[in-house]
Amino acid sequence: MRKFLSLVVVVLTILTGCTTTKVSRISEDKKIDLSGNWNDTDITIVSNDMIDDCLHGKWLKLDTVGKKPVVVIGEIENRSSEHIDTTIVGKKLESALVGSGKVVTVNDFEKRGTLEAERAYQAKNASAATAKAGGNETGADYILLGSVSTNIDQQGKQSVRTYYVDLELVDIASGEKVWMNEKTIKKFIQKDHYKF
Repeated sequence: MRKFLSLVVVVLTILTGCTTTKVSRISEDKKIDLSGNWNDTDITIVSNDMIDDCLHGKWLKLDTVGKKPVVVIGEIENRSSEHIDTTIVGKKLESALVGSGKVVTVNDFEKRGTLEAERAYQAKNASAATAKAGGNETGADYILLGSVSTNIDQQGKQSVRTYYVDLELVDIASGEKVWMNEKTIKKFIQKDHYKF
């Protein structure tokens, strides 16, 4: 029995020692889905589709004439069963908003401390002519909030993973939800085990 276990250990050592890693650069537009988990393609699909729908909502037509509405990106919660960096989702959404040219976005919550620190630094170190004072920021009219959730249906080697991305745009002054939508991404995953 000891000889057999020793042989198994030697064979496993040889097999794991023979693995090589090959890395190649690919286009950022290339769609690759290795695991079926949430990925960059899903983020792009969601941000483009949702923001397109948002910018065709009635809320935008009703805004003050001659003034672009100001939007701040709020919290995008991860309510899924896997690790999802929702800051990437928020930045993609913001990029799509800015790229539309129809709205203005302002600094999100995480970056506000950086602005305050820079103004404090300038107040102490910059000339009076060039120092930027506080109290001059553009206030947001709307806040974009949302969440990413998952549902997994699995049997044997097959599973269906469904992602639900919910977004809502809230009027900061009134608290009214002026737009909301849900984007669903559904993936069928089949895992095959290869026999050697």
